[in-house]
Amino acid sequence: MRHLIIISAVLGMLAFQSCTTQGSTTDQTLNLDLSGTWTLTYIDETSGTNIDDGFPNKKPTLTLEAISKKLTGNTGCNQMFGSFTTQQNKVSFSGIGTTKMYCEGVKEAEYLEMFNSIHSYKILDNQLIFMDPDGKDILKYSK
Repeated sequence: MRHLIIISAVLGMLAFQSCTTQGSTTDQTLNLDLSGTWTLTYIDETSGTNIDDGFPNKKPTLTLEAISKKLTGNTGCNQMFGSFTTQQNKVSFSGIGTTKMYCEGVKEAEYLEMFNSIHSYKILDNQLIFMDPDGKDILKYSK
């Protein structure tokens, strides 16, 4: 009986350990709420522009694919593409590129520069909000 208790305890510990370590080695999280096409509704004015003056004809869009971690979109002028990673509510972007069409009056460079400041995100009331490391809202999108 004593051996049965010891064996049961060891097996229980092994089962518990395999449950707690499984999946904990991944650095990314799957945030399906990010998926979809988002339209820019706000850009922090410390960027050097605002939504109306910076994008007079067409508002930028961002399409995020949570599973493949790819992004596509439009800067208000050019097509954009790249990738992103997430961990909890933290997000980072990499490999962002654009086509090179000229569009007068569009603040594309200021918009793209904001992606370097993005640290985290939240989704509230069907609105995607990107924040800087201090938690300040710097870009807002709606579906």
